[in-house]
Amino acid sequence: MELRQRHRDPQALQNLLRATYQQLLERQPYQHEKAGELEKIEQDFLRGRVGIKRLVRQVGGSHLYQQLFFSAGCNTRCVEQGFKHFLGRAPASKAEVAAYHDILVHQGFQAMVNAFVDSEEYRHSFGNDHLPQPRQRLTGHPPLAYLLTNRMHHSHDLPMQGSPLLQSLAVM
Repeated sequence: MELRQRHRDPQALQNLLRATYQQLLERQPYQHEKAGELEKIEQDFLRGRVGIKRLVRQVGGSHLYQQLFFSAGCNTRCVEQGFKHFLGRAPASKAEVAAYHDILVHQGFQAMVNAFVDSEEYRHSFGNDHLPQPRQRLTGHPPLAYLLTNRMHHSHDLPMQGSPLLQSLAVM
């Protein structure tokens, strides 16, 4: 989602706010969770005082985000969630995870959030006016396709015998 100008209609801003919560928190916050920190962030966004990039940084650095994705698990899982929420993808390598893990351990949680939001990849993919969103789609074959491949049968020495249904699908 994109915010092209600072002063959009209130419904568009509400939709962007909901989409931001869905992307970063994976749900809408409960009313009691909004009190204080998130409430101020919301008001600033809805009044046009902050753009999407700053909204992402503030929600990502919020106490609620920390509680949901940092305090509830291990550091590595927190970094993996950061890739998903801020860059819209899974980590590409162990080295990538290690780099952000190092930032998290040595500089703290907010520094990790800032590193994601200030990264060249974030700037190139989303800029200042686009909400992070999933950019990778899983590709591949369904499990049945794997069962029907010769490679699977040869690697496990399984004959192509079995149910008539499996036989009929292999002919397709």
